[in-house]
Amino acid sequence: MARSHHRHKKHHPQQPRAVTPKSKRKAAPVFAIFLGVFGLGIGYFAAGIPALVVGAILGAAIGYIIGHNLDKMAVKK
Repeated sequence: MARSHHRHKKHHPQQPRAVTPKSKRKAAPVFAIFLGVFGLGIGYFAAGIPALVVGAILGAAIGYIIGHNLDKMAVKK
């Protein structure tokens, strides 16, 4: 009876996949949306409509800056 654990596995050569800029997702928009929604929630619980708008704008701006810096650090590696 054949014992499959003694057989050599067949390796099929594959072309290395090049990561294109379009297939790689950027972190800046993701962080901007996430922190924008977070700032929206803080503004809602803080005061009212003016604080809601300011919280969303500040959260999105801070999220964009954090995401942009993460993208720059990922390119360096």
